[in-house]
Amino acid sequence: SLNKVGAMKTWTAVMSKYNAFPFVTKVNPDIADHVTHKAMDGLFQMIEKEELSIRKNPIQRTTALLKKVFAAQDR
Repeated sequence: SLNKVGAMKTWTAVMSKYNAFPFVTKVNPDIADHVTHKAMDGLFQMIEKEELSIRKNPIQRTTALLKKVFAAQDR
């Protein structure tokens, strides 16, 4: 989809020029790779929040596996 609308070509051109400026934080000029990494970052942030909730609130441990994993902590 990104390729169909020309986003890949435009992103690569713009980010390549941006990255040529001194003192800027470099941005990945490969939009597919950039989007994949950003999505993974978001996913792991969501996992982190859920794990924190499970650790703080025993009621969140609804499966047998979660109860087993946190059994030692609950003693």
